[in-house]
Amino acid sequence: MFQAPATDADKVGTLLAEHYDLDITDSTGLVPVEGGADLAATLWTATDSRGQRFAVKWSGGGSAAGLVLPAALSEALPGSTAKPVPSRTGALWIDTGDMRLSIMEWIAGTSALEAPLGRETWEAQGRLLGTLHGLPVTGQLREWVPREDFDPSRWAALFERVDAVIGENGAPHDEPASRLAEAWLPHRADLRTVHDLTIRLGGVLRERASLPEFVPCHADPHLGNLILTGEGPVLIDFDDAVLAPAERDLMFVLGGGVLADLPVTPEHQADFMNGYARQGTVEVDTELITYYRGLRTLEDIAEPASVVLDPSAPAKEREGNLGYVTDVLSPAGLLAQTLAGRGSG
Repeated sequence: MFQAPATDADKVGTLLAEHYDLDITDSTGLVPVEGGADLAATLWTATDSRGQRFAVKWSGGGSAAGLVLPAALSEALPGSTAKPVPSRTGALWIDTGDMRLSIMEWIAGTSALEAPLGRETWEAQGRLLGTLHGLPVTGQLREWVPREDFDPSRWAALFERVDAVIGENGAPHDEPASRLAEAWLPHRADLRTVHDLTIRLGGVLRERASLPEFVPCHADPHLGNLILTGEGPVLIDFDDAVLAPAERDLMFVLGGGVLADLPVTPEHQADFMNGYARQGTVEVDTELITYYRGLRTLEDIAEPASVVLDPSAPAKEREGNLGYVTDVLSPAGLLAQTLAGRGSG
């Protein structure tokens, strides 16, 4: 996430004063939050006169679903997510045409990336996602949350562009790009296998006569989007929310998760499913799981690789994104997971 220009902060400060009943009236009350992988958004924290903190997001990506869905989840399971702060008119966001301004409660706690998760937490996370997947698709959820279309072309196309640059140039002259090529090329054949598999499965799923029920999904519930509080886990960042089979979210737990340095163990998976499957057993569609793993592999390697290849990007950003690429390519990473599960897809 790149730091926003001062002009953005000034514009956001003006919109806050115009549309919200908060004692935050200008850009001087906005403190930038650095880090994060969402390149289309800028995040600030703000504190009002009562000392209450908020997350202020200025985004050109995602959809309004990222506000509508947590609002519904917080009603069904209080404390499970941050609630959007409505504007003076009751709107969950301010739309300026090309950008969207929203305010969420600030969740104080520890990132699940930084603390070991015990059985109770994994079970609570399972209950949280189970509640999310059980929300009725009515009203604003039906209106705003997009429906899965099994079209991988966005990430497949970006992968093809990145792969073409690396494959044609071998080892680019720029030092970060050269290191990217050194990591990429030994795995190039496997990456192309996953690319082709994901495109094929997308076509198969679009034509399938029967699919599991489409439910509200977070679509990115990895540990980095889970905050641990004294009251239990809190799920944040619903920007990719979608109506899809539950496998869209379950992929982040089953098979080892998506974070190579924090794999989800079989014991963790069992604890999660104990919380998730409060009634009966859950049948997981392996074809869907394989598709979603492949899709995530393409996203998690192509997007950061494109940053590494951009000589105009800050050096710190290029280095961090190179780390994301090597995680995907590691023995416990998504590439290996997808290849291991392809036989069932």
